[in-house]
Amino acid sequence: MSVVTTAPSACELPGVLDAMAGNDASLIIFRRNGARAVEVTHARCRAEAGALAAALRARGCGPGAVVAIHGATGYEWVLADLACVLAGALSVALYPSAPVPRVVATAVESGCRTVFTDNRDAVEAFRAAGLDVIFLGSPPHGIESVDELVEQADAKERTAPAPARTGPFTVVSTSGTLSEPKLFTVAAAPLLYTMDRFAEIYGFGRGDRLLLYLPLSHLPQRMMLYWGLRAGLDFVLSDPAHMAADSATLQPTLHVTVPRVLEHVRWRVATNTRGENVPRAAAYRAVFGDAIRAIFVGSAPTDPALMAELIEADLPVFEVYGTTELGMIGLNRPDARRPGTVGKPIPWGEVRLDEETREVLVRTPTPFLHGRLTAGGIEEKVWDPERFEPTADVGEIDADGFLRVLGRLRDFTVLPSGEKVFVAPIETALAVATGAGLCQLTTLPEGKLGALLFFEPGGVPGSRDLEAAVQGVNRSLHPWERVRAYAVIDRLPTVEEGCLTETTKPRRHVIDEVHGSKADWQPLKAVPS
Repeated sequence: MSVVTTAPSACELPGVLDAMAGNDASLIIFRRNGARAVEVTHARCRAEAGALAAALRARGCGPGAVVAIHGATGYEWVLADLACVLAGALSVALYPSAPVPRVVATAVESGCRTVFTDNRDAVEAFRAAGLDVIFLGSPPHGIESVDELVEQADAKERTAPAPARTGPFTVVSTSGTLSEPKLFTVAAAPLLYTMDRFAEIYGFGRGDRLLLYLPLSHLPQRMMLYWGLRAGLDFVLSDPAHMAADSATLQPTLHVTVPRVLEHVRWRVATNTRGENVPRAAAYRAVFGDAIRAIFVGSAPTDPALMAELIEADLPVFEVYGTTELGMIGLNRPDARRPGTVGKPIPWGEVRLDEETREVLVRTPTPFLHGRLTAGGIEEKVWDPERFEPTADVGEIDADGFLRVLGRLRDFTVLPSGEKVFVAPIETALAVATGAGLCQLTTLPEGKLGALLFFEPGGVPGSRDLEAAVQGVNRSLHPWERVRAYAVIDRLPTVEEGCLTETTKPRRHVIDEVHGSKADWQPLKAVPS
């Protein structure tokens, strides 16, 4: 990492936002306080973001300032993010599900002076840390809200043109699956370029309607948001509780999700159709809506059987793959889709595997990581366009060029015997065989492997069936790969306890600490070799 002294490139987002002022056709649709849907045009959204930007500047948050946004996906979150662009400030996207002490520490570490939040319990913690607080939604006593600040602005402030800016526009964090998250800056150009390629490959644009219900602090969500504002998409801002209802009522054509949500949808569909004469395809369509044209799933591997089931139900679902730092790497496409893989390498880059470790390496012109946020400012990353960058993922490429991600490079457990076991495929096999929502292997005190099996509440099978399923997998494995005990947890791990990242990826070291250390282990008899 080095500090770059060359002139940074211009940011495209001010132009994107100013063009919104003339768009009275495209809509942003959202629920306010759980009531019926509200529609706001892009032009009105731009005016209200301009009003909020004026309030930020009045609070000293102009060019060079750092402003945190902490809340669930919603219209006020979008206004806060756009206002940061218009004010020249750098936004810091904080995950709403993260523990309050962690988000406060991140805001302080980032050098924030102002924070937007929708969490009443976090207000005093932010204020105690010396931060100015603006509330997203109906505020507690003594705290100003986004709505109040928007109302206070005059017409001139609402329509003031966006000032030119250069370099990054936001700060996000790494996933935190292997260690504590690290902050880095992101510029707009690689995000918009990536979405231009997506639009070409999947054939969407003005007139499409995008459902966003995952946290907007998740970078791919905002990548699609900003591109969609430029392209004139409609947006439906939802949440997991209303996702199915909003899909049925508002008929989005584009959907972005993660495997854990699809797994829950499969479980709900199976539960709701049990004993009923309802085709699975119809049940899935009821969740995603009849207008759906593309469902993008990423952030973690998707169960191949689930993908096959969704494809059989005639859903246009596409598993894609990338990393927070490097951007997109692999895409399943309309003309090339294969369950169990993340598709073929991006057409605008190149992918290969390390000859010894099988680590996935990518050469791309569009890495998302712009630089690191440090106490001394932004240290820009200098990328070598000819270098194949490591991903820390292990993969394989089949004869047809499809890439399969097998797991993390660190998903190897070294046994006391010195043998290395690649645990990811074993965990997948055990989860499929037992019906568990998540399986994680851990090393038992005696040096053997144990399996932590997490189920949906009420979804734990009988002990005999469970043992038979585990032993069935054991018979297909090498002796040192077999699990010698299993433990059942009758709920899924959560973000709140630190076992999942804010994008629902398992954090191995925390799961071991929280659940493995106090698990009720059920020993298994050795199966014949």
